[in-house]
Amino acid sequence: MDFGIKGKRALVCAASRGLGFAIAKALAEEGADLIISARDEEKLKQAADVLKKLSKGKVEYIAGDLSVAGDRKKLIEFVQAKFGSLDILIHNVGGPKTQQAQATNSTDWQEAFDKLFLPIVELNLTFLPAMKEQKWGRILTVTSLSVIEPIANLALSNGIRSAVTAMLKTLSDEVAADGITVNCLAPGLIQTARTDELMESRRKLTGQSKDEYMSDYVASIPAKRLGDADEFGSVAAFLSSQQAQYVTGQTICIDGGKRRSVH
Repeated sequence: MDFGIKGKRALVCAASRGLGFAIAKALAEEGADLIISARDEEKLKQAADVLKKLSKGKVEYIAGDLSVAGDRKKLIEFVQAKFGSLDILIHNVGGPKTQQAQATNSTDWQEAFDKLFLPIVELNLTFLPAMKEQKWGRILTVTSLSVIEPIANLALSNGIRSAVTAMLKTLSDEVAADGITVNCLAPGLIQTARTDELMESRRKLTGQSKDEYMSDYVASIPAKRLGDADEFGSVAAFLSSQQAQYVTGQTICIDGGKRRSVH
């Protein structure tokens, strides 16, 4: 299926590896013009080199930390210089440190807010006006299954990502009539380096061996396996497409059926 986004201008954040790279790869294969961003310039360059071989469009990159105001400014200026504005905006921010709620302090919450919430707001406010003017836009944010079912030892992520989800749902109502969709992608257990880090943190709370913990966790997934990053990227590409123009304000779970709620 042709998703109708060839030549569309897309920014994918945290795209040097993992879920961000998978999204960038899927968009590149559909012919979108890409700017990718991440903190590690060397890994970002390697990712860009791979994408250029797959892409039917342009691929540019710029390194920076979205939690740093100066780096956000540089990213915005880079996008404006290269593309003018955006058609597709993919928010993807690495999670804060693992922590129990009772062990947090106000500094922890401020740092998590600055990392997970503020960059999304600033990029939205920057690029929404042009999307509204052209009557077309796609905004996607990678969150977590924890916004539906809070995950133990992830108090900061549970709290701030839930706030992000509520803010974006509000935004989706405001811009739907302008041809702009705003959706969230909530991954379950997708095989990435970040997943390995999170699972190790959770395993330590149980006292189980790594093999024991993973065996029990996979058994709790109806699909009986971990997700593949390319599967995740394909869903993101569809939600960025022309065909998905009537899907907005949603949190789409990509979890192999792991979520137990019916809403």
